[in-house]
Amino acid sequence: MLLLELIFKNSPKILKNYVKIFKGHFPYEKLLDKSFLQMYNFLQKSQWYSKEEHQEYQMTQIKKLLNYSYDNVPYYNELFRKMSAFPQDIKDYKDFKKIPYLTRDIVRQNPDQLLSKEFKKSELRYVSTAGTTNLPLRFYEQKRKTDSIEWAFIASIWGNVGYDINKKNRFVTLRGTLPHKGYYEYRGLELVLSSFYLIEENLMNYVKRIEDFNPDYIRAYPSSITILSEFILRNGIKLNLSNLKIVMCASENIYDYQREIIGAAFNTKVYSHYGHSERCTLGGECEKSTYYHMLSEYGYTELINNKDEDAVEEDELGEVVCTGFTNYAMPFIRYRTGDIGVNSNKECECGRKYKLIKRIEGRIHDFFVDKSGSIVPSTCADDGLRKIIEKVNNFQFIQNEPGKVILNVDFRSEPTEDEMGRVIKRFYVKYPRFELEIRKVDSIKRTKNGKQRFFVQNIPIDYKKQ
Repeated sequence: MLLLELIFKNSPKILKNYVKIFKGHFPYEKLLDKSFLQMYNFLQKSQWYSKEEHQEYQMTQIKKLLNYSYDNVPYYNELFRKMSAFPQDIKDYKDFKKIPYLTRDIVRQNPDQLLSKEFKKSELRYVSTAGTTNLPLRFYEQKRKTDSIEWAFIASIWGNVGYDINKKNRFVTLRGTLPHKGYYEYRGLELVLSSFYLIEENLMNYVKRIEDFNPDYIRAYPSSITILSEFILRNGIKLNLSNLKIVMCASENIYDYQREIIGAAFNTKVYSHYGHSERCTLGGECEKSTYYHMLSEYGYTELINNKDEDAVEEDELGEVVCTGFTNYAMPFIRYRTGDIGVNSNKECECGRKYKLIKRIEGRIHDFFVDKSGSIVPSTCADDGLRKIIEKVNNFQFIQNEPGKVILNVDFRSEPTEDEMGRVIKRFYVKYPRFELEIRKVDSIKRTKNGKQRFFVQNIPIDYKKQ
């Protein structure tokens, strides 16, 4: 297998593309190793665990990971020695919380110290995060096994809303994947569409290709599929997609207005799941709720408030801190993600006893900073624009100094003075301690991964100091 991978890696780009197309004619599940089915079958049972069974399973996995990391990962061996402790001393969740946080800076500064001695680098894949709000983070993970286990979890989440791994499913992908050339590429059972060519003169071509392909599922960045959905609704287009079951969004926050627009345009349900490239936490919606069900089999997820305590109140904000169970090559233990989640103590009607997070409020850098240095969620900042959305191509908030916010808007058509006045007024209703400057721009760039950043925060924020 390693020889085949080496040959593929050094092959010409055109040959790599033909291989992708060939593999695309097979269901993705058939291309994965045996760990896919092992994990998938386990999840079909474990998702119905009682709350106590989930907690017992997670503590077993935590102890297993700590013992392994102490024996094989230099960073954690040294960390325990500094704590004058051993993994055996961690007997419950209260003990576990004594372990210091792992931060992005620590990962950057200690890449080899965090790598397990049991793995050769030739067996691993070097991964880089998108770096949309911070410098990119690089780390190692196992090549084939990581993909197989990850897809077992994703397929299980999708299974809650109808996905069947035993069928030949056709996908449209509108994410950061780059087609071989142009804005589209057919890969057997998958139609890949670029997020980078979503401009007015191309949108009808996107619509026609999706209709002709007639997919079972669409997976997309919320921002990308929203642009297409607004075009469909604005032009009164009635899509003929007889096979389409759901639109699944990920990798960006999905807002209620986006869910509504996408559902109306494609005449189907819209779901999302939450996770990271670091693969430490994963949560998905279910058939009954849009709350994220945090999968206890994937990792242990904590919500830590700004007093460095568990967020336990309903609707209390907390930073997502997580411990992954799937990457022993480079374990992340109590990793600070920088994401802010909204706690929920409710149990879902679906009957699953997973921990629920009501929504992800955003990353720490998705918060405004007022003149006093206090942070304020930016969630409602675009309320005014939503009232004239038919005149807006794109927009982006930027903050460079406390108490002042810039709003760049790429207008499709010129708003009236009254409309602009209402946009400003609605902003000040929610954010009276801020100054707003609106700038008209010709376009707004996406990230290198094709994501749309609705807010760029250039002020360093430490959530724990709030």
